[in-house]
Amino acid sequence: MTLKFRKLVFPTLMLSLLSCAAALAEDAPAPAPEAPDESDSVGVSDPEAQFHIMTGEMAANRGQPGLAATEFLAALKTVPDPALAARATGLAINAGNGALLELTARRWLEIEPNNMDPREVILQLGLQRGDAEEIYTQADAIINGHAGGRDDGFRHVALLMAQQPGKPDTSLAVLKRLVDQYPKEPGAYYATALVTLRYDQAAAAEVAARESVRLEPDSRENTLLLIGVLVKQQKIDEADKTLDALTKRNKKESGDLRLAYAKLLLESNQRERARAQLEKILKENPKNEDALYALGVFNVNDGKLDLAKKQFQSLTKNIERSSDAHFQLGRIAERQKNYEDALNEYKQVNAGAQALDAAVRRAAVLAQLGRSGEAREMLAEMRAQFPPLAQRLRMAEGEILLEAGKPEEALAAYNDALREAPNDADLLYGRSLVYDKTGDQAASEADLRAIIATKPDDARALNALGYLLTINGKAERLPEAQDLIGKALKLDPDDSAIIDSMGWVKYKLGQNEDARGYLQKAYDKTPDPEIAAHLGEVLWVLGQRDEARAVWTRALSESPGHKAVVETMQRLTP
Repeated sequence: MTLKFRKLVFPTLMLSLLSCAAALAEDAPAPAPEAPDESDSVGVSDPEAQFHIMTGEMAANRGQPGLAATEFLAALKTVPDPALAARATGLAINAGNGALLELTARRWLEIEPNNMDPREVILQLGLQRGDAEEIYTQADAIINGHAGGRDDGFRHVALLMAQQPGKPDTSLAVLKRLVDQYPKEPGAYYATALVTLRYDQAAAAEVAARESVRLEPDSRENTLLLIGVLVKQQKIDEADKTLDALTKRNKKESGDLRLAYAKLLLESNQRERARAQLEKILKENPKNEDALYALGVFNVNDGKLDLAKKQFQSLTKNIERSSDAHFQLGRIAERQKNYEDALNEYKQVNAGAQALDAAVRRAAVLAQLGRSGEAREMLAEMRAQFPPLAQRLRMAEGEILLEAGKPEEALAAYNDALREAPNDADLLYGRSLVYDKTGDQAASEADLRAIIATKPDDARALNALGYLLTINGKAERLPEAQDLIGKALKLDPDDSAIIDSMGWVKYKLGQNEDARGYLQKAYDKTPDPEIAAHLGEVLWVLGQRDEARAVWTRALSESPGHKAVVETMQRLTP
């Protein structure tokens, strides 16, 4: 049994509940100020200011943002140029210098007192240090100065607070003060709901969200936030009813609303409910490409490949969805081991966000066909074409070669990459997987410990090392394994692979009931066949043999011949 393999280069990420809720607001928080072209600050006549600007530009060109910001700040003492102030603030952000950032942002605010951007920066600095008075001052100014009005100002402040959590007690106290000051503003309660949700205070979030809906019952955004809070609390029936009522009031937006709701349900592991929403969309509008695509991805993940294939084939005729559909068809062909078909599908992905992914998958397919030389040449060309992605493509090369059953070539690829970036955590993690695959557990452990030495909060490495010690170590190493996995679980409590690891080490320690709880939770979140093998074994040992057989049977129906499941069944069953 080898380390649990986790894809490193192009993972598929599900939107979080908070980001989905935040996306409902009409205005997104302003990003860090972009540096304007240096020509924006022409016409400076003061010689000293000219010197500081020239020195700052040279520092910026040398990649010294802190020094550049300091020089621009010096120029701003005599040159009240808002563009230069914005640039200095952006450079201070890039430098990660909080003290300098405060100076540049405050100077910017002096020059442009009606500009909300420097207030956002100062507010977030106040959140970092827990300065309630500063947070209140800037939040109140943003609320009252927002171009969309006070209600939108509250929403904007809420998003800023949610992005920079700061100290919960301080943030919530400031929000309460603002609510008390503006008790009839629906946005005040929306802001409270969003921020309390950020701090996992779902009950308080529900109270605030309901008040925002009471004050503004026709607000789409307020109702959607309430639905998100209900989902967070697993009040799914009520969330369904609230969503249905909202779609009746917004019939033209019904499809978009149900699609956003389906994403929330998926984030909360309500897969069948999410599928039901997608099917409702298609019942109302069979040509809804977004729902059809989402349902196709759903079916791929559920192993219903033939059904998904038909859905994606129908989308290849849609100009906007064609590349995405061909990419998914390539995935399906790969899983069905139709590698020539997969190559053909990936070649047709020539636009969109998945074009690079498709190119990497083409290399993977070539390796599976025994054409690893072509695969490596292709990846080398991509590295030359996209230098900033060189290390990530090196990592992809190692993964691809390992998947293709060429661990020696994979090891050589990782070694080449690590000579250029010897402390890269992702590369070390990838190489540790190769070492584990080749049976060199000592080298695998060394790489994982090297990651943890420089990144003690790397949940992936902590879990991998804990799992390695669990399956390959002696009994006396199990306490250390449990400690490592426990640290990983605190850092990433919703990761099913880490939950599975904790269940497995509990089993190895003889704590079978605790093991079953963790493994059942992991399996409910992600019905992976290796997790099924673990859960089935613990159920078997606990005497629940029919349940164990049911888990294994389901796993083999979705992943026929899976090695871990078959080995477990052969070892335990008569």
